[in-house]
Amino acid sequence: KPSRRQTVVDAMRLFSRGLGLLLAARARGLVIQLEAGERECFMLEVEAKAAVAGNFELIKPNKAAKPLTVTVTGETEEGRKKNMYESRGSPEGTFAFEVPNRAGILDLCLANGNKEKSDALSRSVGFAIRVTSTHTEMDEKKGSLTELLDFVEQLNEGLLTLTDHQGYMRQREATHRKTIQNTKTRVYYWTCAECLVLLALAVWQILYIRNFFETKRSI
Repeated sequence: KPSRRQTVVDAMRLFSRGLGLLLAARARGLVIQLEAGERECFMLEVEAKAAVAGNFELIKPNKAAKPLTVTVTGETEEGRKKNMYESRGSPEGTFAFEVPNRAGILDLCLANGNKEKSDALSRSVGFAIRVTSTHTEMDEKKGSLTELLDFVEQLNEGLLTLTDHQGYMRQREATHRKTIQNTKTRVYYWTCAECLVLLALAVWQILYIRNFFETKRSI
């Protein structure tokens, strides 16, 4: 049976880990723009038995998501490459899995179609991927403390996903705001051009009619 001092130490360690996880919720996902047929990959070093979680979202949902492909590739215990997660044609998604008993490299790849076949449209994609270490055998013997830590980590992951989604929404609003501003600017210039054309046409009509009557009078 653990001593009271050891219980206090474990509780303090749990609190510090939980606080660190909750503060990490301030982190935001990344947003990249993929040109037609472009593919971007990101490498992440992970430890054995690490827990991996993440999400992605198409920033402009009005564009078809069919060309969008998201894959997370890792290594098996035998060292072979394996798709841990794959999504094709989905505008958004989340993933979570545990790394096998082997440290290695994870590859997160996002593709906007391929060069041979694409719709010639660029797409902005927001994504996030996080890695947390799993509990050690010592943690597994702590009983209720371990269960509480599991709950804190689940809560933290939910907060992070929500934060990512809010970040994507802000990015989407900024994109829409920029589009609206560009549209207003174009409408303004076209209106000015139209007014100038109408004014020039009115002046020309006045001059033409005056010239017509002056010609008739001279005759």
